[in-house]
Amino acid sequence: MSLDQVKIPDNVVEVKGPRDTHKIFLITLSTCMWCKRGKKWLTDQGYAYSYLDIDKIPVKEKNELKLELQSAFGVRPRFPFIVVDKMFWNSGYNPDIWEDMLK
Repeated sequence: MSLDQVKIPDNVVEVKGPRDTHKIFLITLSTCMWCKRGKKWLTDQGYAYSYLDIDKIPVKEKNELKLELQSAFGVRPRFPFIVVDKMFWNSGYNPDIWEDMLK
């Protein structure tokens, strides 16, 4: 299971940060309180990351992306959905788990 198996749309946002040893990718909903907290947590911790607000892409692409994520990672994604180094993932906002993933 890997993010390499998933076709990611072009409208990914890059957030710079001094902590850039991991490749962090976040899939979010722009209106989701937990997604906003996840982005804030990564930014406050100084992590460089990229994210995609899945609700801002066309419905067909969104549905395809969800199916590809489910196929690649074996779970139906909940948001925020974080992928670290293209392989390690967590579904939902849980900073304790995220912190362990980023050690």
